[in-house]
Amino acid sequence: MADVLAIFAHPDDETFICGGSLAQFAAKGQKVALVCATKGEMGRRVGVPPTATRETLPKLRETELRNACAALSIENLTFLGYRDKTLEIQPIDEMVDSLVHILNDEHPSVVITFHERLGGHQDHCTIGRAARLAFERYAKDCKDDPTLLYVAWAGMASDPKAYGLDPKDIVQVDVRDALAQKLKAFRAHKTQSDLNSWLWKKDARAMDRLSAHEYFIRAEGPRVL
Repeated sequence: MADVLAIFAHPDDETFICGGSLAQFAAKGQKVALVCATKGEMGRRVGVPPTATRETLPKLRETELRNACAALSIENLTFLGYRDKTLEIQPIDEMVDSLVHILNDEHPSVVITFHERLGGHQDHCTIGRAARLAFERYAKDCKDDPTLLYVAWAGMASDPKAYGLDPKDIVQVDVRDALAQKLKAFRAHKTQSDLNSWLWKKDARAMDRLSAHEYFIRAEGPRVL
């Protein structure tokens, strides 16, 4: 059982976009679980200097994600087993069915995913659509009133109308108390973060570069942040 379920496409999505918020949910005693659709095996970054080949990258990125989950206090990780950069050509009904099964098993009160129109990457948009459809089926039969949140970037929060969003649905979360955990999770994704030299400076200097806030779009359900 999980209180919060995050549904994303690739290893590192959970950290870069909302790692601070996930860590803060956990710090409040809520169980956080993560669903990752792929292992990011088609990612262009393989470490500096290269530490993986195309063949070894999936296993390495899985290990990195498990380490990041530990840093953020994410208790349960499930992979859907899809190939990176192919989600849009996968049968959506099968993807939705898999997510409904996980939702019914975990019974979360909060679900976090990508906006299907504003995900910024086709895999993001596809998993966001599947998560929304699965959430609708789950919520219909759920005795509680679960909340669906879409992750958002700072630009969306500063000018929501430009993205077709209602300003009242934008949620800003102060994550300064979780920046140390977020930094540790960033560093866990070493193949993806090696190019960002600032991440490897002294902790205090690196955390200065991390945003003090994360943003969400409230799609359905009561306010929880």
